[in-house]
Amino acid sequence: MHKKITDTTATYGLGNTPQAKLFCVPSGTYTGRRAALIQTSPNEIKLAWSDAPASGWSSLMTVAGDAADECFDARMAPNGDIHVIYCEQSTNYLVTRKLTFTGGTWSVGSKVTVYNGALCFDPSLAIEPGGIIWVSYSRSVSPTRWIHAKSSSDSGATWGSGASDAGAQISGGSMFAWSKLAIDNNSIHVVYHDQDTALSIRSLPLAGGSWSSQYNIASGSGFSGFDVAIGADGRLGVTYLSDQLYYREFDGNNWGAITSLAAPPVVCPQVLFENNIPAVVFLSDIGSDSTYARFVDRRTGIFCASKVLDGRSAPLDSVLLYDASAAAYEDLTLQAASYNAADVYHSASGCMVKDPGDTLFLGMNERFRIVRLLLSTVAAGGSAQVSYWDGVNWEAFTPPGGNVSFDTSMVDLLLWTDYSSIPVNWQKRLVNSQSRYWIKIEVVSGYTTGPVASQVSATSEITRMIFRR
Repeated sequence: MHKKITDTTATYGLGNTPQAKLFCVPSGTYTGRRAALIQTSPNEIKLAWSDAPASGWSSLMTVAGDAADECFDARMAPNGDIHVIYCEQSTNYLVTRKLTFTGGTWSVGSKVTVYNGALCFDPSLAIEPGGIIWVSYSRSVSPTRWIHAKSSSDSGATWGSGASDAGAQISGGSMFAWSKLAIDNNSIHVVYHDQDTALSIRSLPLAGGSWSSQYNIASGSGFSGFDVAIGADGRLGVTYLSDQLYYREFDGNNWGAITSLAAPPVVCPQVLFENNIPAVVFLSDIGSDSTYARFVDRRTGIFCASKVLDGRSAPLDSVLLYDASAAAYEDLTLQAASYNAADVYHSASGCMVKDPGDTLFLGMNERFRIVRLLLSTVAAGGSAQVSYWDGVNWEAFTPPGGNVSFDTSMVDLLLWTDYSSIPVNWQKRLVNSQSRYWIKIEVVSGYTTGPVASQVSATSEITRMIFRR
């Protein structure tokens, strides 16, 4: 189910990839109730909830109105309570709020200051099996940042020895530092970037003791994102981006070899374990801010080649141009997905479409909801009609964002607001011997200048993607 919950004007509405925003009540009367946290504006964090299949969501509830326009994190306790940690708008101090779950709803508790001795950034939360809450974060005294870790043993009411206590210093000082906490049955792990030249880890036994010395998981340059997950068998998996997307795993005794998963451009990598099988999901960038989700997994003992995660949002399966004067189709599917400029046009006209009856057919094997066109030549004059095949006729409709226009270099044609809005009577049809779910864009009045495209896809502008794990 793909359902729009709200818009956001915040810089990082969903925060960073290693953080958590979507939760599911694990037990009790409301087992399966989902809660989504979003920073809806530069200073507001809100919550909405839904029951399966998540086709409808509650109205938004304000969790915080004093958040900095930064990244926040959250974790759900076994009883359904949610702990939210964020940086305060006026001070950038690290603060937390507990959302108590009672009778199927969450109530927001008072703000608690975790640390108020310096500017704080990029918090990461984790909860021990015994209930102790941990946070790692970046403490900043310009131009230097350090990673620190701190805990609360009373459900977030107090942290360490008080708000002036920065907690254990994990990393040495550097200009760039951010982290993620992960907890298994034996240890607390802090994985962190330090100075953008190494991905490192330090661990603390749950039974007590000292933090381990730093171990470099990977060294190099250009680190731009990472994520960490713990399998049910205790394995720790790390995925990270530098010149490639990589994966490395710790089995409790030794670190395995570094495995290359995908070539760039890749953004927003995340690792998760399903039945102890590691999988890495990520956004693949095809240019012009157009992204779609892909994944790799290790079901056969080695990681597979990357695959499309959602067949409804990806490069188009078919792009056909029909020129009415030549009464001829041309297949431009490969050109529409390439990085080459100005290569999507019909040879008869030198344009995608131009005169009445000229038609752009966009097809997928699954129903889709958005089309993006990067134009090298924008249109002048003219108009076109959008329609889909209802099993009997081409059903003309006006998309929610307005009818199609080719008069800007980037055309975002929102066909339907979300997947639940797609008409159920949209059927596959043969066009030029290809069976697809087609969107038909036919010229009604001719263009004085016909559009020429460099890319045409069913991708979107998604910049953040965070999975529930």
